Amino acid sequence: MSTRFRNFGAALTKAGVPTSGVYQVETAVIVGTITLGGNMSVTVTAAGMTGSPKTLTVAVALNDTATQVATKVRAALAADVDVMAMFSVGGTGANVALTALQSAANDATLNIAYDNDTCTGLTGDASSNNSTAGVKGDYKGVITGNCCVDTTNHDIYENTGDDSRPVWTVI
Repeated sequence: MSTRFRNFGAALTKAGVPTSGVYQVETAVIVGTITLGGNMSVTVTAAGMTGSPKTLTVAVALNDTATQVATKVRAALAADVDVMAMFSVGGTGANVALTALQSAANDATLNIAYDNDTCTGLTGDASSNNSTAGVKGDYKGVITGNCCVDTTNHDIYENTGDDSRPVWTVI
């Protein structure tokens, strides 16, 4: 017997193809150049995040461009344990992006807001962009290597991802 089917006895069944889900992505675009150095504020709001809404203070310097400010914001978000428990931090240039670590239904409350605090020069923005809507995947928690039988199309799928992020591959 192939090791590929080792866990077949524990197969799940589903009418239709199992889905891996979609990880929500939220993006803020920093606008402005710092005309007076100091601090800016960044507020992250997310359902289920500890301390939400959570405001972080980020130091910025005179003449920092939007790209330089965004780099500092990404570093501050990546250093925060509450943010990192739910999101990976990314983005390029003036973009600051949070990507959910788990597929889930879209969180309409997810937001990255920023504004001047003791600094000046930023065009504050209270609303970020929902770049990719979240969609909950099927069978979160299924052990890697377990299978799911599509009873509609008669295909067998194997979880080639991990327990928290299943990736369903037809075998």
